Amino acid sequence: MQIPDNTDGDDVRNALVDLRVVLEQLRAEFDQKLEQRFDTLNQKIERLDYKFDTYQKGTDGMVRMATTIIIATATVVVLSSLSPAVTAIVTALSVANGS
Repeated sequence: MQIPDNTDGDDVRNALVDLRVVLEQLRAEFDQKLEQRFDTLNQKIERLDYKFDTYQKGTDGMVRMATTIIIATATVVVLSSLSPAVTAIVTALSVANGS
């Protein structure tokens, strides 16, 4: 785009038209680059969401497994301490009924 030294109305108009074309090209390039960056960021966010969901599901599974182990262990401990008492009661009842 060149603007002549001695300009008339048409020269100015042509320069403005040329400037408009250049600005439209720049805007199109900017929009394209911005859209590409937006798409890239969107893909990264989707990957992070997937990773977070996977991590969350794994953590939930570990918590459930730990809770199950704790409940099973507590049950064994409580029942093992009650076993001699239950055996004594059953023995006493069977002896009392047999006499």
